[in-house]
Amino acid sequence: MSKRLLLGLILAVGDMALLAGAFQLAYKLRFLLLFLPDRPAPPFELYLNFSALVSLIGFLMLQSAGLYRPQRFAFGLESLFAIFRAITFTSLIAMAVIFVLRGFLTRYDVATYSRLIIFISWGLSLVLLGLWRWGISIVLQQLRRRGRGLRNLVIVGTDSIGRGFYHAIQQSAEAAYRPLGFIDTGKGSMPQQVAGLKVLGRLQDVPEVFRAQPVHEIVLASTELDRETVLHLVKACERADVQFSMIPGFFEILTQKMRIHEVADVPVFQLEERIFQRWGRLVKRIMDLGVAVTVLLLFSPIWALVALAIRLESKGPIIFRQARVGKGERNFFIFKFRSMYADAEERRTELEKGNPQVDDLLRLPMDDRVTPLGRFLRRFSFDEIPQFVNVLRGEMSVVGPRPHMPSEVARYQDWQLRKFDVLPGVTGLTQISGRKDLSLDDMVRLDIYYIENWSPWQDLQILLKTIPAVLWGKGAY
Repeated sequence: MSKRLLLGLILAVGDMALLAGAFQLAYKLRFLLLFLPDRPAPPFELYLNFSALVSLIGFLMLQSAGLYRPQRFAFGLESLFAIFRAITFTSLIAMAVIFVLRGFLTRYDVATYSRLIIFISWGLSLVLLGLWRWGISIVLQQLRRRGRGLRNLVIVGTDSIGRGFYHAIQQSAEAAYRPLGFIDTGKGSMPQQVAGLKVLGRLQDVPEVFRAQPVHEIVLASTELDRETVLHLVKACERADVQFSMIPGFFEILTQKMRIHEVADVPVFQLEERIFQRWGRLVKRIMDLGVAVTVLLLFSPIWALVALAIRLESKGPIIFRQARVGKGERNFFIFKFRSMYADAEERRTELEKGNPQVDDLLRLPMDDRVTPLGRFLRRFSFDEIPQFVNVLRGEMSVVGPRPHMPSEVARYQDWQLRKFDVLPGVTGLTQISGRKDLSLDDMVRLDIYYIENWSPWQDLQILLKTIPAVLWGKGAY
């Protein structure tokens, strides 16, 4: 039995035991807690038998939520939301079963099961399963730090995508990979090392690489290969029983929502129009207004102190207004607390000439146009707070693609204009995935992924992940 299968079995048995135990504990608490309505206690055997059914339903819901996939063994916000959905559906199904069984429990002299016990078990299950999964995740992280339980990985591609993927693995405590080396896809001379990792050979050497050492997974991280070459690589992986994975390029991201239909017996791929359907736009707008009003009013004393500090530190307006490109490629003025000296825009051209190596967004870790207070504000993203006024005005959303300046958008390629299909956001996948450490192409790819996969759950996850991203200040300057 493989280690992954054994771990999945341990998780399944633990989950079912906790679900059954939570239901039985809910029964005990229902009649022990004095503040709950006083009712005669039905036989425990009735709930003991039903707890087995609840644990089975819960296991099926957890399975359908993907919580037994190896990628979900690491505990995080995604896993927590998946557990919440699975347990909620389990409770709803249990209540439906209770409704069907109503009046058939004559053996126990009760009409039906207690819905209050179902509700208590729902809360207990969330807590117990969350702690159980968190504990397993900590144990796995400790084992991985010691080099145990890692999957041997080969990365195909030595360009920026492959190197970026390798660096991401190194920096992530949850990545269960042991990188063995790169496969070079270039046509020139083959380097010995890339980013400090050995180059194992070229594409034609892949079968020999598999024979030379145990490889569990190979990740295609290059967009340079043609269809025929990729198929040969997949076949080589199948013959060696190696998992094949790939990092999607732009085309793969766009085609995630394709619908296939036939026209005159010819299969036609049609891109589904799923960008915030009417119900989605309504839900998102309600969320935007709620978050914006809460942030602006609840913390208004802090914002007043920030405004006073800006006024005292240097000359210039408290609020900085700058043209940005929003939905439909329409310009609007974004609001920020001023974090630069008043002549910052006049000095921009000078900086561009003096730093030709800087990307299109002119992001400098040590930009001398930024005031000392401004560095603090940027470090914790306090300078972004006035953008919630843009949210109230309907020019921005709380979560969405990052808005860029017209001069930056003028350099966009056609495929990058996709991000203007929705309102820009105060926060988004860019901010929680590296902020200014990302290249422009990486930013836009994340924006397009967000657009194609939007849901209220995703917005909530991004908002929650924004908090640690802001506190750690990664990529903020």
